[in-house]
Amino acid sequence: MKLVSYNIHYGFGRDGTNDLDRISDEIEGADVIALQEVERFWPRSGMVDQLAALAKRLPNHWVAFGANLDLYSPAGFAGEVTTNRRQFGNAIFSNRPLLSQTNLSLPRPVGSQQTMQRGALEVVVDSDAGPVRIYSTHLDFLSAATRATQLRAIAQRHKSASVGGGAWEGRHAVTDGWLVGDEPAATPHAIVLGDLNVAFGSREHAIALNQLHGFSDVWAELGYGHSGHTKDGERIDHAWVTDGINSRLVAAWVDSHASGSDHLPAWFEIDL
Repeated sequence: MKLVSYNIHYGFGRDGTNDLDRISDEIEGADVIALQEVERFWPRSGMVDQLAALAKRLPNHWVAFGANLDLYSPAGFAGEVTTNRRQFGNAIFSNRPLLSQTNLSLPRPVGSQQTMQRGALEVVVDSDAGPVRIYSTHLDFLSAATRATQLRAIAQRHKSASVGGGAWEGRHAVTDGWLVGDEPAATPHAIVLGDLNVAFGSREHAIALNQLHGFSDVWAELGYGHSGHTKDGERIDHAWVTDGINSRLVAAWVDSHASGSDHLPAWFEIDL
């Protein structure tokens, strides 16, 4: 399975051009695509539904989207109410069926360091190792303390989802007619992909991995050291995996030739 994590900067490349065709070319060949900074009906990106536009370019992938900002949009308004919303968040495209999906709202501080609402989009996909929970997330960029809190929230979600059964279970499912046995199974396997705003090899990187207990950094596990970067000379876009996936790691690389965003896409190959 080839996975890629890419903060697409709502389609704007280093040349200042908004070009979703270029983005889709740069993620071609990936089985699972975790995108950050995807937006829908936003003035700065021409009121384009970027999720729909990318889905059209990736017809063999299922798609999930987690809107962390969801606001009124004037797109298409001409005296009639429109259901279009101005949204901003994370997306996952997968060429394997999405068994389930949910969007986790991450902690947001109050006060001078407050920034936008962040989230972790979670999907469950089937693999040769069984169901795997995959996240696409984009952590706060101003505060290390906030990032630590957000990572703890993801870790707690993983812990509870690993032992808490599927999407529904128990008496409620039996008495209210839910199809018991159809729900996606709980799984101990998870992969966190995304722009974590944590530089590889930094002191915060070690602390962050401690917050996300039970996960390890794919790049470190493969012994690649400090090679490769995804933005401003640092690698802040990562893949962190649970212990059961460590033995299945194959490779990781950064596409240094990509130009569709202010980030570079980080690629990972895992035997799943």
